[in-house]
Amino acid sequence: MTRKRILIIDDEEHILTMLRINMKTQGYDCMTALTGEEGLRLSREYQPDLILLDVMLPGIDGVEVCSRLKKDDLLKRIPVLMLSAKSQGKDKITGLEGGADDYITKPFSLKELFLRIKAALRQVDILTAESQQVLSAGSLILNNELYEVTSGSNKIEVTLTEFRILLLLLKNKETAVPRETLITEILERENLEGGRTLDVHIRNLRKKLQAAGVSGAAIETIRGTGYVIREHG
Repeated sequence: MTRKRILIIDDEEHILTMLRINMKTQGYDCMTALTGEEGLRLSREYQPDLILLDVMLPGIDGVEVCSRLKKDDLLKRIPVLMLSAKSQGKDKITGLEGGADDYITKPFSLKELFLRIKAALRQVDILTAESQQVLSAGSLILNNELYEVTSGSNKIEVTLTEFRILLLLLKNKETAVPRETLITEILERENLEGGRTLDVHIRNLRKKLQAAGVSGAAIETIRGTGYVIREHG
């Protein structure tokens, strides 16, 4: 089996050294970058399987790096786990809104970090193994083969996590998907912490669908249950 390649973008050399050693012991190939600019260059050159990205970087900060990654057709499928010493809720939301698939607060345990990495990589494998299909609701169209979401002529840029949430909702169109299902199958997290993260992803999706002018369908909240995509006139 090919070893997964992970790119770590962080300006703290002692963290890079520690993570590089532990990545090797976990069976991953590892590349490192000290700046956002270098991280973007390595991302384009090597197209890693996953990126660990620090928020606070010299020059281009982590949020901007993430935004650029998600706008690049060659790189947008790569899961991005954002690292930050900031633990306030607003910083987590900023990271997720910037396109991160998950958010880990420093200091973190290596056990937790590698659980998150394995979960993110597993989501890529699950999506890759999905049968090729095109799903729709109103003007919203999701093409699983092309990893593409559109509404009319508008292309909707979504993260890997947002794509999988939308795919699951469209597979169950008109039927409520429980929050617990979304949290466990897509985020692979405990209900409390995963619930907060799910709320941010759902909010981001709604903003993107609205900005793209999606008509005839919407993501609705079913209080006490979960979410549903319904078509409407």
